[in-house]
Amino acid sequence: MNPWAVVAVISSIGKAYATYQQGMATKAYYDAKADEALLKYRDKEITAKEQGVKVLKETNDNLSEMIAKAAASGIMPMEGSAATAQIASLRVGSEEFAISLINQELMQNLGLIEFGNLKTAGKNAKQAGIMRAIFGLGTDIGTIGQAGGYEKG
Repeated sequence: MNPWAVVAVISSIGKAYATYQQGMATKAYYDAKADEALLKYRDKEITAKEQGVKVLKETNDNLSEMIAKAAASGIMPMEGSAATAQIASLRVGSEEFAISLINQELMQNLGLIEFGNLKTAGKNAKQAGIMRAIFGLGTDIGTIGQAGGYEKG
């Protein structure tokens, strides 16, 4: 066997291994990005939840203030226009709270979608790296053979 053929085969194996490692590194990158996406969207989900709590607190404060003002004015706080104003305030607060719940769920779903997409990209990068390594090695060995590298000199 030609000594240069041995060098070429060893070089081809090294190149295949490097290609494989590149696929693994790309997968690791996508896996890390997937974890980062979960954290990012979890943070946004928590922010939406905090907004909902803030809305409920503000609604409660508004209702307390309306009731106190009505009572201080000598009006029955749970009747007539005072009750209508409270109902209107509750409606607005409930709508804003419902929006914050939708935002929480939206952030959670977006995070899961991005996580899944990145995990799939990592899996595909791994598979592509393995396939490139195998096919590249096969091509290199075939090229060496065509060039007469395996013939006894």
